[in-house]
Amino acid sequence: MRTLLPLVAAVALLAGGCATIHGYPVRESRGVETRQVGQILDPLLAALELPSLRAISTSSCKIGFAVVRTDKVNVWSTPGTTAPCLHFSLFVTEGALRAPADELTAMIAHELGHLVLQHVPQTGQRTAPSTEAWQAIQLQELEADRFAVALLKQLPAAPRAACEAMGRFLRRGAADWYGEAMSPRMEAAVSERAESADAACSSAEVSLPRRVTPVSLVP
Repeated sequence: MRTLLPLVAAVALLAGGCATIHGYPVRESRGVETRQVGQILDPLLAALELPSLRAISTSSCKIGFAVVRTDKVNVWSTPGTTAPCLHFSLFVTEGALRAPADELTAMIAHELGHLVLQHVPQTGQRTAPSTEAWQAIQLQELEADRFAVALLKQLPAAPRAACEAMGRFLRRGAADWYGEAMSPRMEAAVSERAESADAACSSAEVSLPRRVTPVSLVP
């Protein structure tokens, strides 16, 4: 992948080396899309006590951002790289950009959870994983969900409403992404994750579960 140029809110565009993701073509972001994601991302970075987008804009290391061309709702992330220097990268579908702002915020918070907790990125393979691999994937997803809820609770504006969006996104987003192809196993897993997110949102617990102290996304 190569960084083309820093745009508004210091989100860098990715192109070239990653022409598709999960079978869908990837395109450069438009200015309004970059601003939209930047406005969501900046408060989340602040809650994690990470550099702001303004600070990142003056450094040599950026944040990768590209748009995935599908109406389906989803967001992915990849860890930081040193060449080019990227703290991390976000891939947001066109459908996700049209989702309610609180649900898109929950999706991005979930991806930050994967990054901070240093989860192993999934390859997007089409074949069904083994039982052991499936359980490992679902554990990572649950951990990222709980991290996201705790992170959303840190936001100064309407934290309860923000964290409630996690369960709503899981219920609506999974049905949108998988459609009729969603297996009973996946349906049960998504239901468990949504119920877990609802419970975590209702909990008085507000601390972030961390495997990295201090939190760092810099490669």
